[in-house]
Amino acid sequence: MSDSILDYLEEYGGRTFVERPFGNPDVVALSQLCYLKFDGLIGEGDTVTLRGLHNHKSMAVMLEDPKYARENGRLFDRMSNSIRFRDLKISHYRNIIDKELQTQFCAMTFHLPEDIVFVAFRGTDETMVGWKEDFNLTYMDQVPAQRLSVEYLTEAADLIEGRFFVGGHSKGGHLSIYSSMHVPEEIQDRLINIYCLDGPGFMKSMLESEGYDRIRERIVKLIPQSSVVGMLSERDDRYTVIKSSGIGLLQHNLYKWEIERGELVVEDNINNRTRILDRTVNEWIEGLDQNSRQKFVDGLYDIITSCDADNRVDFLANFIKNAAQINKTLRELDEETAQMLKEVVRMLITSATINFAEEYIRNVLYK
Repeated sequence: MSDSILDYLEEYGGRTFVERPFGNPDVVALSQLCYLKFDGLIGEGDTVTLRGLHNHKSMAVMLEDPKYARENGRLFDRMSNSIRFRDLKISHYRNIIDKELQTQFCAMTFHLPEDIVFVAFRGTDETMVGWKEDFNLTYMDQVPAQRLSVEYLTEAADLIEGRFFVGGHSKGGHLSIYSSMHVPEEIQDRLINIYCLDGPGFMKSMLESEGYDRIRERIVKLIPQSSVVGMLSERDDRYTVIKSSGIGLLQHNLYKWEIERGELVVEDNINNRTRILDRTVNEWIEGLDQNSRQKFVDGLYDIITSCDADNRVDFLANFIKNAAQINKTLRELDEETAQMLKEVVRMLITSATINFAEEYIRNVLYK
């Protein structure tokens, strides 16, 4: 059985970055660490060490994400107790959530030993407003988090000496690329690599920009074999497929990404059914005008918020209970929008179900 990022930290946490150079598993660990809630523990002008936070009186605040509280707790313990990460410094912490502006943005800068600096953008957290901003990416020229990411990277670069890495998971990976293509050239020249871990792509016009062209060769995009999020609006085929122990959409979870001998396990290509789904969804979205995209996004968000759930965890956990309310909301939408929403949900559920059956047959019946 392959290892996870938690196993990697246990096995290689005793090695310095001189003994084992900075690599993709470290990027996964830092991108997941970015999801921890450091509000009240780190002021925007403060710098703290991971070891210094270990016994902080408000440490429980960091693990408030209900979905991954247990795994995040183990991640923090193993990193803060390891030779490799315990002296990691966190600075320039910024967290903004604005329901009115439909904005969820968080970023921080990690300073590791050997002058390794990693600017990290958080992906979508458990808040509903964060989910809505993800949807807005499909039709808006610029969402607030994209603008904030450019401001943050510009400011952070002024505080960093020399070259550095940028990265994140999900929307955080998307923001890493977006901010990198929009900062001044002198900052772009200092970027070593830009890591996008299963983050959504960009509209065609963005990929044809000079800013993207200048950083394109330094983008490291990693996606699981059944990627849906990371292939949304993806038009650049330069990505590496990573094996995941998750099923269907659960492969988006970084704790499911597999590691062997200290390296992420690479697959030949994404799942064939997933490739068909991704192409269908992207072609469909591409064929809509901006108004139709907005109508679809607003309708999907209306369905989610109609379920009277405070976060995505509650919504998914109570999906069956909320089914009647979902149907009621669909009936209130115009026929075209309702049909579009039903079709996308159907495709996603079908993909997840088929992937589950394949994993069950392979790993249980024929193990």
